Amino acid sequence: MTALYIASKILTFPGAYIRGFWEQLTCRILGLPVEIPGYLRIDEACGHVEHAMAKKGFAAYLMATGPGFMNFNAGFALFFGGFMNLKYMGITPFDSVPLFILYVVMTYVGISMLCNVFPLVEDAMNLYGLLYTQKKGNIIGRILAFIPTVITYAGAYAEKYCVTLIFWIVYIVLAFVF
Repeated sequence: MTALYIASKILTFPGAYIRGFWEQLTCRILGLPVEIPGYLRIDEACGHVEHAMAKKGFAAYLMATGPGFMNFNAGFALFFGGFMNLKYMGITPFDSVPLFILYVVMTYVGISMLCNVFPLVEDAMNLYGLLYTQKKGNIIGRILAFIPTVITYAGAYAEKYCVTLIFWIVYIVLAFVF
């Protein structure tokens, strides 16, 4: 499964690289040491930054959800701008070649960022473990973080097994067929 995971990260390299940048920035903000620099390595952490695990609940929450939130916002804006012009405005190469290329690139980069929203499984497990097993953090914070934690935990496994990439490929194919 690791080969499929690495292939999906290489296929969506703009989003994987930007996700790694957001993780590195979050590590610097939180003061977490980065162990191995580089965002696109050929291993199980491709598109992520190897870092020390957070020891506090809020830091773990920010490390698991912050970079994905930034990737989602930027990716959705790019995808929406490119896809709407291609699908609903009907821009084709016959209308304007530069605009068509721009919208195709925007759609690709947007999808690649949306395919790289979730953290590594280790970060999701660290978040769940700190908040709900070790009960670090106050009760109100744990209640408010429950749904995002579950989504992050499930999404980390979905991304590990390339479900997010398959979902977006199927979505694009169905959108242009129907």
